[in-house]
Amino acid sequence: MEPVALVALVHAHPEGFSEASWLGQVFAEQWPPYVPPGDLATGRVRAWVVGGVQDNETLVQSRPVVRDPRADFVADLLRAPTQTTLGAYASTPAGSSDSALPSPLAMVRFQRWIGVHAEGELPGPDPEAQRAMLRALLPDFLIRSGGPVGDRELLVLSFLATLHAAGELGKPYASPAAIRRALLALDERLGHPPACNLMVSDGRSLGVLHRSGGLVSLTPPPPPRPARAISQPHLRPTASLLLLDPSPLGDAGTRVPEGVFTVHVRQPAVHERES
Repeated sequence: MEPVALVALVHAHPEGFSEASWLGQVFAEQWPPYVPPGDLATGRVRAWVVGGVQDNETLVQSRPVVRDPRADFVADLLRAPTQTTLGAYASTPAGSSDSALPSPLAMVRFQRWIGVHAEGELPGPDPEAQRAMLRALLPDFLIRSGGPVGDRELLVLSFLATLHAAGELGKPYASPAAIRRALLALDERLGHPPACNLMVSDGRSLGVLHRSGGLVSLTPPPPPRPARAISQPHLRPTASLLLLDPSPLGDAGTRVPEGVFTVHVRQPAVHERES
């Protein structure tokens, strides 16, 4: 099963992110898996899932098969005014048969948490043994929380189980440090695999485990300066876009080092790591 591309948009605007044209341009120029709507999407099959958290409610929209070339991933990504939005994206190669379908996508949601995993199967030399180990460590309430648990769902649920074991899952919001510790513990449990990309969010904080592929961070252009502005708070970055291509990227954007980090909606341009 092929890995899928991931995107995370974190911003400090409760009313929603308004730079749709900038997103479309960045996706088309700097995110190779993306196929924009229109002529280039004709004859292609695309798929995506997007989700965010609004107060205590998770909002997820899934499009497992998109054949209409007019369908717009950017519009779906920005449909709900959530401050942290995650997405997974896949498309078939140009010229593929009509029966070809993109890789399956999944976004896990539990309480106020959402999460996506890029790789289609567990890493390591013995995925079956690893799968059994991770399933055995899941609390019953997580197993009962959703439908069938594939590998993509299992990685997100395993993060939540690690957060629960630390006493952080039941809190209104886990601290960014607690999220990083849970991701580091999961990485340790997986044996520090060479390829694993996981994004999780409670709507206020984004947690990322990144290893393999290319992850870039981009900052939208600042809004125009108000005519009577005395200071320049508008120049402070108020949003951040993370794009993961499962294959290595070139020099687009700012390349993000591998490892574990968190991003908070109050400081979207800051990647916090363990010291």
